[in-house]
Amino acid sequence: MIEIDKFARQTYLANHDVDNVYDDITKLDPAELDDIDIFVFGSPCQSFSMQGNRRGLEDTRGTLVFYGLNIIKEKQPKYFIYENVKGMLNHDGGRTFAIIKEAFDELNYDIKYEVLNAKHYGAAQNRERLFIVGIRKDIDQDFTFPKPSKVNFCVNDFIVNCKYKDYTFDTTTIEVAIEKKKTDIKKVFILPHIKYGSDKKIYSTKGISPCLLSGNVRPKFYDEKNKIFRYMTETEMQHIQGFGLNFIFPVSNRQVRKQIGNSIYVGVLNEISKMLLPQQYFKADMAQTDTQELVAA
Repeated sequence: MIEIDKFARQTYLANHDVDNVYDDITKLDPAELDDIDIFVFGSPCQSFSMQGNRRGLEDTRGTLVFYGLNIIKEKQPKYFIYENVKGMLNHDGGRTFAIIKEAFDELNYDIKYEVLNAKHYGAAQNRERLFIVGIRKDIDQDFTFPKPSKVNFCVNDFIVNCKYKDYTFDTTTIEVAIEKKKTDIKKVFILPHIKYGSDKKIYSTKGISPCLLSGNVRPKFYDEKNKIFRYMTETEMQHIQGFGLNFIFPVSNRQVRKQIGNSIYVGVLNEISKMLLPQQYFKADMAQTDTQELVAA
């Protein structure tokens, strides 16, 4: 496991028994690593996200992807899965992704990529992410991305009742929202005194959530079950992001939100893994929300 954020390491190790833990990929010699069957990685999305400054490869965080590629080149794992925001595809008119794709193509792998939305794989969340999947060329195996399904869930399905005292917000100036088009996200009210667009929106729990982000922006909802205006709780975010409710977050709520916003949605990774990996990598009793055990292996 490689993770520079000390709080993310703390959460990972609270849930997994891992022999080797590394903190800085830029100081890691790939030759010193043990052999790897499956390499799952990502790089900071702020360089490519619509929410960030979109400086792409000019941002040092954007270049971290190449350190992951160096590990693949050295250790030649059987499979790899890479995830980032879909903004990587069109940044700088597509030139950024062309450079990155060329680097992937130079590896000894058959590569496919696609943008998948978590809402089509069991999440009550609109979360579009780019996935790049590689199979080492000496392995005779086809791969197709999992097919999307209809949106079958809403935030109501993931509500975990608690005392909401710390999750309410001021609704003194609330106004009814006018929906211009029908979407899976149901915006029902706005707070006109708030300037920032997504911060002023209030959604219905009868719809899905907007994308959970790593910043300190929390989605605001009208809770149709409890008939109150409130923020989504960290436990509900955890549930919607696909982590089982037994998953441990031994960190502050602010860090929980950051880690959930930075995470891959577990259900998508689970579906890709089932399409990609031979059955010997799966435990017979593995539940959907236990995919993280596979990644840690």
